[in-house]
Amino acid sequence: MKFCELNVVEYEQFVNTHFSHYTQMQYHYDYKMDHNEPVHLVGVKDGDTVLAACLLTGAKVFKFFNYYYSHRGPVMDHHNKALVDTFYNGLTAYLKKKNGLFVLVDPHIVIQKRDHDGNVTETFEHKDIIQNLEALGYHHKGYSVGYSMDSQARFLSVLNLKDKSEADLLKAMEYKTRRNINKTIEMGVKLRDLSIDETETFFELFNMAKDKHGFSFMGYDHFVRMQKIYKDKCRLVLSYIDLNEHLATLEADLAKKQADYDKHKAELDENPDFRKLRNKVAELEKAVNNQKKKIEDIKALKATDGDILNLASALYIRNNHELYYLSSGSNPKYNQFMGAYNMMWEMIKYAKSLGLDYYNFYGVSGDFSESSTDAGVIKFKKGFNAEVDEFIGDFEKPLKPFFYKLYKMKQK
Repeated sequence: MKFCELNVVEYEQFVNTHFSHYTQMQYHYDYKMDHNEPVHLVGVKDGDTVLAACLLTGAKVFKFFNYYYSHRGPVMDHHNKALVDTFYNGLTAYLKKKNGLFVLVDPHIVIQKRDHDGNVTETFEHKDIIQNLEALGYHHKGYSVGYSMDSQARFLSVLNLKDKSEADLLKAMEYKTRRNINKTIEMGVKLRDLSIDETETFFELFNMAKDKHGFSFMGYDHFVRMQKIYKDKCRLVLSYIDLNEHLATLEADLAKKQADYDKHKAELDENPDFRKLRNKVAELEKAVNNQKKKIEDIKALKATDGDILNLASALYIRNNHELYYLSSGSNPKYNQFMGAYNMMWEMIKYAKSLGLDYYNFYGVSGDFSESSTDAGVIKFKKGFNAEVDEFIGDFEKPLKPFFYKLYKMKQK
């Protein structure tokens, strides 16, 4: 076995056939190369066989040095000590030649599965991984909880699609979630793709979510850049409703309810002492009036807000293994149309159509208490019968210990 640089073809073949994160895709590498940004494809080979692969990016730090990051890599069997030693010792020598100050890796390794109440449902052996990396000079940065702009989310909400039909997936969801999905279908909520030129439509809805939850994230340019990086592997989608179509559905339903009421009212007029029929007519009259009220409300909304309402929008990226739901936003004024439920279901079906194994709802904080900042988000994702994958976390290694210590002192 030997550590080496990999060419694009052998690298892409390996990450496509071994479970890996979307940031390890060739698209990321191509974009970096096209924009003259530091990027490296490295790994381990045994003859012509690739055993490990990793996309690394670099950035200037402390004026004279470089910081390197693995982007949820490397992709390899971290239980194979000989392979681990070969890769990480080779990586150290490789980065020292490139004036590296330190390197951060965050292997795509699940250590536990949890339900959305935080209960551990399955645990995977990982102590040997931490021990081996620490023996190689890497410091495990711990089992962090919460969100950070300095590292990837350590808890991801994931729906397993393997060997499940659409009917199976719906049946396994919580009743409220399944009901809401069906309601959006009845109301005529639809989904369409946004072009890169329509990113502002997404960004307006994203900002509404940002304001609601009080968090700060990337700006408009970040989302444009993501679409340029991942190209056809990226979808920017919009959930919307056409109020004209919705009104037509409501009015058709009113006509049925009115006809049913008229029929039973006529029967009651002929049999005024029939108590059961009288109760039935009262129920039907109430249903007719409620339907009329719905129509009046929608007409009023249409008059003020227009024919088409933008409900929710999200950025998705896929690789050969998962479809990732990355960033989203919605207009709380239109919560009655439940655009996010429709969007999720349509994209789950899209993931199924591609033959992907997982629909990744992406990050949750890892704080499963009722007082957590994302308690509502966790409950929403829980409704789809997803489970939480807890990842091993970050490892950092100084490559020039003296200057690394100075750098850390300056950071503090």
